[in-house]
Formats: sequence, structure tokens, C-alpha cells
Amino acid sequence: MTAAISCTGITKGFPGVLALDDVSITVRPGTVHALLGENGAGKSTLIRVLTGAERPDAGTVHIGGTQLRQHTPAAARRLGVRVLPQERHIAADLSVGHNVLLDAVPRTVLGTVSARQVQRRAQEHLDALGLDLDAHARAGDLTAAQQQLVELARTTARPAAVVVLDEPTASLAGDEVAVLFRVVRQLRDRGSALLYISHHLHEVFELADRATVLRNGRLVHETEVADTDHDSLLRHVFDRDVAHTRLPRRVLPTDAPVVLAATSVTLPGSTRPVDVDVRAGEVIALSGPSGAGASDLAEVLAGVRVASQGRVLLDGAPLGARPAAARAGIGFVPSDRKRNALLLERAITENLLVGPAAKDVWHRPFASRRTAWEALRAGRVKADDPGRPVRTLSGGNQQRVVFARWLLADCRVLVLDQPTAGVDVGAKFDIYAQLLELAADGVAVVVVSSDYEEICALADRVLVLRGGDVVADVAGDRATPDGLFALESMPLETR
Repeated sequence: MTAAISCTGITKGFPGVLALDDVSITVRPGTVHALLGENGAGKSTLIRVLTGAERPDAGTVHIGGTQLRQHTPAAARRLGVRVLPQERHIAADLSVGHNVLLDAVPRTVLGTVSARQVQRRAQEHLDALGLDLDAHARAGDLTAAQQQLVELARTTARPAAVVVLDEPTASLAGDEVAVLFRVVRQLRDRGSALLYISHHLHEVFELADRATVLRNGRLVHETEVADTDHDSLLRHVFDRDVAHTRLPRRVLPTDAPVVLAATSVTLPGSTRPVDVDVRAGEVIALSGPSGAGASDLAEVLAGVRVASQGRVLLDGAPLGARPAAARAGIGFVPSDRKRNALLLERAITENLLVGPAAKDVWHRPFASRRTAWEALRAGRVKADDPGRPVRTLSGGNQQRVVFARWLLADCRVLVLDQPTAGVDVGAKFDIYAQLLELAADGVAVVVVSSDYEEICALADRVLVLRGGDVVADVAGDRATPDGLFALESMPLETR
């Protein structure tokens, strides 16, 4: 059987970095092939080579037996390669239907775009995939998770020999992940080859037939998924054992003061007001399906969003909107770091020093560089030069830059929305350790997460939200992944 996609001896270097070193991989039609590795292992570079976005320094790529000679995305698409990228590419002012059919817009005999056909064909495709989306809706009004599903629909709108999915569940909650998995299986059963990149090994064992592990730009392991286990794959990914059990919990003092309090706050779609108290040194997790209100509540607590009703108090005083909230000591790490937290073309130093901690060093070059190095070490950012553009870092290290910015600010409350999305397992546990260290120092931490294991590892208390309401308040030591999933999945009328 001809391979759906294969590469032989792929080598690719950038100034000072050998990103790929003689990598060969073959993906068979009708299979799901997982590509694993730490951030910086070479996964993204290999994907860019396979999809025509990068020309290798050495080696060849064949798609369906045909060599990819023009290394351009258009040439790869002509051979049947489709990509669901980790970062969303949505035309916000266009309809969902136009976004779904962006690569294949139906036209009239005069060559003009037929809006009626766009909406009809797009809606038929959305319905066939089982996606609860309206083709007429404005794409910019959707949640991040809904936009990800629109991207999925676009990726599958035309027949595909190869579908590349790069961290496809990073912004999805449990019910949306189930939809994605169903679509992946449909594509596999139709004969498409799927190259699936994920840091979540449970997804690999649920979906994948074969797995390839990259480390430091080299292929270090290949296996049939049925012939391996979770711990073995982790050892190959990190070249060491990685602990993945529940993290030790701190015992909160019974007299720990309330630092942040939301009183009678009304969230979009809610039927009753929400009250939340966050104590010094406490880690509170906000959980719930996409659109359930967890991110909305986090933004209210961080001063990013003003609630339509109710109030938020910091140390008993009304909390102002950002940037006043930041100056008052509330840090915020948004879910979309590239769009809302980073200046991608600017230096790492500049990205670190845009927070409240920068006012004393911004105009002093030597002091700012020294401060940047200290922040890089404190945030455990892997970067050899704080002067390089932040876009050159891996996704995990970009997230650590955002995190390091608030370590510099010495904030009293830290609110994080999906803090480890797109971050590998080793980096996740570094971030967990840092959050617990902050909590031990008395910082109040609020985390929005769709990763149940993450919630159970970190939280002293878990608030489960649905429809803008808090439907459960669970002690951290009683929270379990299956229990949280059940609470999120239960019909609202039964609660």
C-alpha cells in the first residue's frame, strides 16, 4: 500500500539550531499517527516541512507517492494535505459558512460568490459532522472553542488524503472533545491519514494506531500504540521518568484572609448571581464546558470584564478595571497568549517588561536586560537571548514568558485561563510547581482549566459552572476527573 505521506532523511536548521536531524516518518492511509515530543523537540518544524511551509535542507517528502517538489502550502494542498492548526485563523467579520468554505467558495456561472449556496453547503457540512453551529452566524461572535470547531469543519470541507491536527483539543471542553474525536474517526474510516500532535497521552491511547517520538530534533522512538503504555511513552518523550500523580497539597490556615471577593455577580446566560471568595494562599479552579461562564468569571475577577450586576472587592475595596486592577496587584494570563498577551515581533525583554514591574527599569537598558534574565530564570523560560523575538520561542516557552511577567510584578492575586494549553507534560509540572510555590507564599491563585487531571493536581477548591451558574463547589481533595466530567455533562435541569 502506498503511504499517504512519507518523509525521508529530513534535516532542517535555523541560525544556531538544528531543528530536525535526519528524520524519516511514514503515515499509512486509514490510520491515526500520533507525533509526540516536548516543546522544541521539532514537531512544529516537521509539520511545516510536511505541509510545504518550510523547505528542508535535506531529505524528501512524498504525498500519496508523489514527491513534493514545490515546498509551498498550495502545492501540498493540491496533493490533498489539510491542516487544522493550533492557532486559529478565523475571518471574524465573515459568517461561519464563509469561514467553513473559505478554501472552496461556490460561485455562480458569472464567477461571483453565491452567498445562498455558501450558507446551504456549509450548513449541510456542519450538520453532517454533528456540529451545533449556525452557518449564518458571525464567526467573530463565537467562543474560542466554537471557532476551533469551525476550523475543523473547514479542514474537512474538501476530500483530504492527509489531515494534520496540531493540538486540536487545546481550547475544547469535554463535550467538544467528544465531537472532535468522532470526526477524527470518521475521517480515518473514510481512508484519510491523520497526523495527530498532542501533549495529552490519554488522547493518543484513545485515538492513535501508531506513535512517533521526537526529541531534540531526532526521531527516538516509533511504536504501535497497542504495544506500549503511558509510562513507556513518557520515558521516551523526556528521556526520564515523569511524575504524574496528584501533587501534595498545602494545608490552608483556617484564618487565611479573603483577598478577592465577588458578590452577586451576574454572568452572561446566568439565572442566579455568583458569589466567590478567594483566600490568600488558596488555589481555586473554575471548570465547565466552553461557554459555561468559567472564563467570564475569571475575567471579572481579574478586572478584564465588568459584570453587569454585582461587585468585586480586593481587600474589601472595589476593584477597578484594568489596568488599575494590574496596578493593584492582580495578574492575568489569558487563554489566547498570541492575541492577547504577547507582542510577537518584539523582543522577549519587551514582553517581560510591559507589566507593572517595568516602570523602574524600562528606560535603563542594562537594568532592563538584567531584570529580563532574572525573570527568565524565575519563569524557567528556555531562551538563550532575551533580545530575540518572542515568536521564535516554542508555545510552551511563550506561555512561560507571560507567566514570568507576573512573577516580576509580585502580584497578590494571579488569574490564569487555560495556563497549560499546548504545553508539554514536563513544562506543565514546572508551571504547577510554580503556582503551588506562589500559593505557599500567600498569593491567591484562580485557574480556569478544561484539563480535569490538572484541576485535581492543583485545586484546593473547584467551582463547576454551567450556563453562567456555579452548579457545584467541590473540595480539592474530593475532586476526581470522572466526577468533574460527570458534573459538567449532567443536564442542567437535573442539578
